[in-house]
Amino acid sequence: MILTEDLHRLYYSSRTHYTLNVLEDVLDNPDQRMTQDVDRFCQRIAEVLPAVCIAPFTTAYYTYKCAAISGWSGPVSAFGFFLVFAIINKFLLSPVVPRVYEQERQEGKFRHLHASVRAHSESIAFLDGVAVEQVNSNRQLMNLVRAQMRVVNRQLPLNIGVHLFDYLGSIISFLVIAVPIFNGTYDGVKPEDLSGVISKNAFVTIYLISCFSSLVDLSGGVTVICGNTHRIGALRERMLKHVHDEDLQAVAQKHRTSSGAGDRPLVQLADVSYNCPRDNEPLVEKLTLSLDTSRNVLVTGHSGSGKTMLLRVIKGLREQSSGTVKTKDEHSMLFMPQIPWLTVGSLRNQIAYPSLPTHSDGEERDMVYLLELAGLEHLLRSSYSLDAELDAAWYDALSPGEKQRLSWVRMLYQRPPLAFLDEPTSAVDYGVKSRLYEECAKRHIAVVVVGYQHEMQGWIADVTITTCKDK
Repeated sequence: MILTEDLHRLYYSSRTHYTLNVLEDVLDNPDQRMTQDVDRFCQRIAEVLPAVCIAPFTTAYYTYKCAAISGWSGPVSAFGFFLVFAIINKFLLSPVVPRVYEQERQEGKFRHLHASVRAHSESIAFLDGVAVEQVNSNRQLMNLVRAQMRVVNRQLPLNIGVHLFDYLGSIISFLVIAVPIFNGTYDGVKPEDLSGVISKNAFVTIYLISCFSSLVDLSGGVTVICGNTHRIGALRERMLKHVHDEDLQAVAQKHRTSSGAGDRPLVQLADVSYNCPRDNEPLVEKLTLSLDTSRNVLVTGHSGSGKTMLLRVIKGLREQSSGTVKTKDEHSMLFMPQIPWLTVGSLRNQIAYPSLPTHSDGEERDMVYLLELAGLEHLLRSSYSLDAELDAAWYDALSPGEKQRLSWVRMLYQRPPLAFLDEPTSAVDYGVKSRLYEECAKRHIAVVVVGYQHEMQGWIADVTITTCKDK
């Protein structure tokens, strides 16, 4: 729990999660590293740690007993035997660790493929794409099986070495006993008592060697710990780097946010240029723009011309190639992404997101009013109240139009002075669309809308910006 919470702290620090999942392709499956890899790491640690903690005490005790019975030749032989096999075991262990790492990576890709099919099942069904998805899944399954086979092949010599140590240990114990016997240490012992002495000595020596063999037997668990440690450590190191970089950029970020005079625009862009992240081709060049609460803005242009990228630059999710972006108060702005996001929890949690609900009477009245305005009053009937949770995830239970309208309800409830909306009405009918824009005006919410002219019927922008990257 402590390890996972620490990873969560770094993962959800500022925009680290966005950088790892969207901007970078350095680490595979951060989600698997924080869940499955941490789980396996902790399970193996729980198996290995007790044996490692107990081993020094049992080894010290039986070393003393063995020395008292057979002299120092017994413990020295046992320690020498363990040292030789520990060195051999090190060479047998080293090739296994990177292959365990690769196996974990292929397991993550296989799980991610099935999660993607689950998330897009309807689209696949419409496209009759099950045959292709089956081929893709089987191909990834074969990649996983090959990775597992490489682990098994490398673990075979390791397992042989571990079992060889166990079997040779009993032979060494009798050789240790033979030394004092043939040296005449027990010449004064009666023959009928000698068997008892040998039995007692054998028990002590065998137990001493078993203390060492129990450590060698942990080799399989150690390979898993090392592989998972590598994956978790790489994730944590990468996240720490991002957090550190964000701290270094804190002073520069102050440039983007200033608390100047009350009439200062909420957003100021001066000679801003930005490129397409895919091929680094210029999208927009030398854009100068001021955004405040006195006017509504429409950003239009053909597909791929950089409309959504403009919002990313303003939000700070992408860096502009040149120019400056200054924001007066980020808390005065709200962004509605093109793909609606619905979190876990009740309907009240959905509307209050990203804030926490207050459960006041005024809050409930406003939420119910906005749901009715957006034509979502049926959600109250199906869930019986604002605080009821659906058995299914909200994202799976709602249609695209319902998700979009619920995002509108969330934005209107928050009452930001300035809202950035990315194609907010592509799945909303004309009547509801008009009511939503009228409610923005009533609540004194200025909007910057990314969309197409033909979708903006019934709503007139004060300013229209057209992005026009050459095709």
